[in-house]
Amino acid sequence: MIKKLLPLFGLVLGLAAGGGAALVLAPPPEKDPTETVSVEAAEIAAQVDTEDTAATNTEIVKLPNQFIVPVIVHNRVRAMVILSVALEVESGMADRVRTLEPKLRDTFLSELFGLAALDGFKDELITRSTLELVKAALTERSKAVLGLDQVTILITDMTRQDAL
Repeated sequence: MIKKLLPLFGLVLGLAAGGGAALVLAPPPEKDPTETVSVEAAEIAAQVDTEDTAATNTEIVKLPNQFIVPVIVHNRVRAMVILSVALEVESGMADRVRTLEPKLRDTFLSELFGLAALDGFKDELITRSTLELVKAALTERSKAVLGLDQVTILITDMTRQDAL
């Protein structure tokens, strides 16, 4: 008799454990989509208004060559991070950026190599936090080199190629 009840008891126990795990590991409930859309629409509208006034006073200078940064783990190159960068500066400052491009490239490379040495690119994928870290670091360095207050780094392309 017990031999017949034991598989049933195991089945009920397994179902209960699976249901409990589903409740614990379930994603959090989503917010009301209409509420999220209206908040996002308001944020986008405010950002567009700010960009419209800023766009007339700025210009974008794309640096012609990519930046290639090796990701070294245990004294071996494990990946290469490749970046394309542009700078958004005040109108009339594009010539200054082009004149100081070699110094900017040197400063950017030293900053990117420093970030790579501090495991800034250790993730398998390039994450948003990595992107924001790189943008913030390069923005500060470019402000120092160019001597301008209004400089924004635009990363137009960022890829990671893992070595075999």
